[in-house]
Amino acid sequence: MSETGDYDPEIYDLLQPASLGGDLEWYRRLAERTGGPILELGAGTGRIVLPLARAGLEIHALDRDPKMLATLRRKLDGEPDEVRQRVTVIEGDMQSFTLPHRYRLIQIPFRAFLYCLGREAQLDCLSCCHQHLVSGGLLALNVFHPSLEYMGRSSGYLEGVWRWTRDLAHPAGGRVVCSECNKYDTAGQRVFSKLRFEHFSDEGSLLSTHLMSLELAYLHPGDLRELLGEAGFTEVRIDGDFEDRPLAHDGDELAVRATKP
Repeated sequence: MSETGDYDPEIYDLLQPASLGGDLEWYRRLAERTGGPILELGAGTGRIVLPLARAGLEIHALDRDPKMLATLRRKLDGEPDEVRQRVTVIEGDMQSFTLPHRYRLIQIPFRAFLYCLGREAQLDCLSCCHQHLVSGGLLALNVFHPSLEYMGRSSGYLEGVWRWTRDLAHPAGGRVVCSECNKYDTAGQRVFSKLRFEHFSDEGSLLSTHLMSLELAYLHPGDLRELLGEAGFTEVRIDGDFEDRPLAHDGDELAVRATKP
């Protein structure tokens, strides 16, 4: 069994569909509207990066995990020359990057901003984004809206209880069974999660187990507005999905946009 605080690239790609609730289409619309160059923070294995590059956009892909970036580079090797030339892969930390370029759009998909734990780290990331945007440039990110109902399923005697979430066919054969347990620190606005991925053969033998431990922040809309304002952003817009619908439900996804004046 392996345990890590990072995603295994193979498992990550297995779990993620091409678009999560319409996020790919949302980021692509923003990218086409603003034009390149684009900087993506928390780029991972390129789920968003590659479709944008195929659409003709120049994009720089930053991530701190060398294994995820190695997978992105392998994927790029299979792309046409014109797509490869549009992508620059950068190993770095979204809280403390210094790059020579200035961007029209900086995007932080798939809740990656929540890896910034605490106000100081969040402001460090947003300040770096502000510094690297051109005047009038756009910052776009998405995070989950803290759901009281969901938290209630992992509080009291239910705290830390393992739950099956899904199982998936593995490309090499067999199935991957996914389960998780969660614990919330409501005072510190943190969620502590363990994710377990068990690969079984078609005959039911356990082939491997991968265990991930994650710590994420969670933020309410008011927190986001305050942080973005303090970092120098204006025209903050927070929707409840990727179709520009106003926030209306406890479990909505927060699609956030803000402008550098």
